[in-house]
Amino acid sequence: MRIFFLGTGAAEGFPAVFSRTPINLEALRRGGKNLRLRSGILLDEVVRVDLCPDALAQVHKYPHLDLAAIEHLLFTHSHDDHFAVRELQYLSRNFAPDRELPLDIWGSHQVLVKLCGETPHFFEEPPLRYRALEPFREIAVGHLWVTPLVANHKVDELCFNFLFRDGDTRLLYASDTGWYSAETWDFLADISLNAVIVECGKGISTNGYTGHLTLEECIAFKEKLALKPGAPVYLTHLCHTGLLLHEELEEHCAPHGISVAYDGLEFVL
Repeated sequence: MRIFFLGTGAAEGFPAVFSRTPINLEALRRGGKNLRLRSGILLDEVVRVDLCPDALAQVHKYPHLDLAAIEHLLFTHSHDDHFAVRELQYLSRNFAPDRELPLDIWGSHQVLVKLCGETPHFFEEPPLRYRALEPFREIAVGHLWVTPLVANHKVDELCFNFLFRDGDTRLLYASDTGWYSAETWDFLADISLNAVIVECGKGISTNGYTGHLTLEECIAFKEKLALKPGAPVYLTHLCHTGLLLHEELEEHCAPHGISVAYDGLEFVL
């Protein structure tokens, strides 16, 4: 399983699109790993998780990837930084005359209903196939097996994290999760994981929002999982309000065996 980080930033990006606080200005000055597009990953070059408003920027940023060739698109939830669905109209024959295969769209029933509510605004109907996902039910998505896990992120919508399986290899992708309910923790209790990607949207900030994790919660999150020896744990969905630049977050994470993802990072399981 090959995992590529298309973006590792939170909703407003990092540095943020309209904020010029000192940490944003310093991230812009340092550049490199501190420049983060909105979050999403690509698996084995054909399965994508979430479609962000930076989708075109990612095509330009990673010319070695054929991002037009994706076959499956999974949505975690319908927040705008993950659900830029009007970009899907550019799959239509008028904009992509060379595309032959339809794109399979996977998500909760609520997400698919919201997507169908947007398609009347499309310039032209694109070739899409809708696939509903159910919590804790494993299903084949192309060559991978995927189990949607219930996240604690949006009170008015069923939000998913995803457990990916290829043979005996398992990856947990936990973006926009919050702390899991007992139901999700119980499901994961006996599952050995080869790698984990978890959001750290709150960093070291202490606001009361429970839909994202702090760094302290990410450390506890890792300790609660059944990880195989040497299994990497990466942080993603990082925000300027988390108060740490990339290098600073690395220093905080290193003693806990946690790595900090960055845009363009790739690893193989």
